[in-house]
Amino acid sequence: MEDNDDLDDENPIESLFDPIKRYERFSFQNRRVIAKFLGKGQRFINAYSPKLYYGHLLAWTLKNILKSPGYQTFSVYGYTQTEPMYHDVQTDYTKFESCIIDGQIFVQHDKVPFVITINILLGETKLMQVEALTKNNIPVKQFLKDVEAFLTNNNFYRGKKIYLTHEISFLTIGQRNWESIALDANMKKEIPLHTIGFLKSREKWGKYGMPLKRGIILAGEPGTGKTIICKALMSEADNITCITTDPYYLLHEEYIKMVFSLAQDLSPTMVFIEDVDFIGQERQYFYRGTPVLIALLAEMDGIKENKAVVTIATTNDLETLDKALRERPSRFDRIFKIGRPNSQQRAEQLKYLSKSIPLSEDIFEYILQKTDGLSPAQLQEVVYGIVISGNTSRQETTDFTHNDVDSIIALINYRKKERMGFNGYPNPIMKNKGD
Repeated sequence: MEDNDDLDDENPIESLFDPIKRYERFSFQNRRVIAKFLGKGQRFINAYSPKLYYGHLLAWTLKNILKSPGYQTFSVYGYTQTEPMYHDVQTDYTKFESCIIDGQIFVQHDKVPFVITINILLGETKLMQVEALTKNNIPVKQFLKDVEAFLTNNNFYRGKKIYLTHEISFLTIGQRNWESIALDANMKKEIPLHTIGFLKSREKWGKYGMPLKRGIILAGEPGTGKTIICKALMSEADNITCITTDPYYLLHEEYIKMVFSLAQDLSPTMVFIEDVDFIGQERQYFYRGTPVLIALLAEMDGIKENKAVVTIATTNDLETLDKALRERPSRFDRIFKIGRPNSQQRAEQLKYLSKSIPLSEDIFEYILQKTDGLSPAQLQEVVYGIVISGNTSRQETTDFTHNDVDSIIALINYRKKERMGFNGYPNPIMKNKGD
């Protein structure tokens, strides 16, 4: 096809500086080329619009469909831009494929010509439409069905660790095992049982007529290991989709709906909401409750029931949560209160840390003795702190002293005037002000 014949019209200089006129111009040119490509006869347009977060998945799906036997691509034009736009779509943790995200593709399948328009630009409605002659209505509708089926059956987000903002991205979390967590032994069994174990045994629960959804809250002060527990769950979640949420987007009720819609699409799924008190505070503070809280309550246990979805939320302040979250099973069924570790739990954490940071028996016992009441995060900082401070003066050696340990613990507990942080040291300007 000679696709340049209709693009040689006179180009008024003002259209170069006016984006609206420029768009109107090349849109008009595209319509002329489309008419020439499809031939004479009445035409129709069919559209397919996936869920908002599946724009990149749609672009990748279209690319794969058009590589199938029987398809021939003749030319590609811009749609909202003068040239077609491509994007490196992330299809796995380390894999990317260049796919068209805005343009018009002239194709033929089994001698049926049609024009595919795709527009999944950021902030725009995700859309793909197909234009063809009316007599080719049936094969075009079949094409759209094939696209939808391929997208559903080859959804590359299923079973992965992903992060949802305005779109989906893959999340690399590294490996975390329960050995690295200072936690009560019973909780180490119960938390996986009510999350991963629940999803893996969902067929059994279905036989008993139990709803195939569950929720747990990890409650405790900062540094007690709630986020690390979430990472450990993700590390063990083989063939289970893990969705982590964005604190900023959680402020919008539509985002809450998107999260649970995606979770249902990709089930079995675990949804992680950190600092749920940010959106789930007691309704007495907000009269009848915020729209976000109402949306969360409805999605977790409303008229529409999610299946094979487990929600894991963390909070630093359990008592501020709305009673419908903290006192009503079927939304959050278990609350695990994570406290500061006892001597045995601290010893287990130190053993794990000493696998990569050698500690003498004397220093091991001294740290264990001196860290009573510290959180797991603080205990970890004691070990990391003595390594950093010790390497400054001793270079490569890890032959630490009691003084090294005492100095780091003093800084963590604020037992000295030299505090860590922006306000920890005298301001040289203020110090010299009276000189």
